[in-house]
Amino acid sequence: MEKLVHLIRARADADRAELRDRFLDEVAPGLRRAGASQLSLHVADDRVGIPGPMPEPAGAVGVVAAVGAWYAAHDLRGDADELLRPLGVRVDGYLVTESVWSEFGQRRGTRRDWPDGERSPGVATLALVHRNPSLDDRTFRELWYGHQSPMSEAVQPRLRYVRQRVVHAVTPGAEPLDGIVVESWPSEEVVDDVVAFHLGDPGNLNVMLDSVQTTFDLARLRSIAVSEYLLG
Repeated sequence: MEKLVHLIRARADADRAELRDRFLDEVAPGLRRAGASQLSLHVADDRVGIPGPMPEPAGAVGVVAAVGAWYAAHDLRGDADELLRPLGVRVDGYLVTESVWSEFGQRRGTRRDWPDGERSPGVATLALVHRNPSLDDRTFRELWYGHQSPMSEAVQPRLRYVRQRVVHAVTPGAEPLDGIVVESWPSEEVVDDVVAFHLGDPGNLNVMLDSVQTTFDLARLRSIAVSEYLLG
């Protein structure tokens, strides 16, 4: 099995509620017919009231949603790309390796008890990351996996962490990218308060900034607030 993530780019004035409904009602069934399973949608829809920690510049044609799905093989995904393309002005697909570093209820909060297709409680963030250009690939991986992942778990009130390392793009012209991260949080208020976002300790913020600046290309980092829909 292989996982694909398609990033949906749209204009700032695009109707994200319509995007969500179209995906859930029309596109997801089509993807299943193409062999997809364990579908997920993360979208900055009308049920999100904050932009997120590091959003796109105002007015940008940026990523507004991500569709995750598993296939028997990424090159046997049928017409999945064509089904997703109408959702945005550009759709970039990536083969990723997924690590569910922490699941709901594993370290914090409660285990998932809501049905497939229902919006997950709280809020999620969708981050697009690039390797710090001063690091070689091995050092980047060791810092991200061995330090950034456990450290961020210790200094933030995170409920779930899905780390996705990009293997390669699967659609022509897709922007080079090293990782796609999805994190779940108790509430928008926590994410929107930089101190609460670091467990109420300003020292935790300094630790986080040091690690992020060392591991990633901070100038290219984007992190937006999204609704999460897990479809199974």
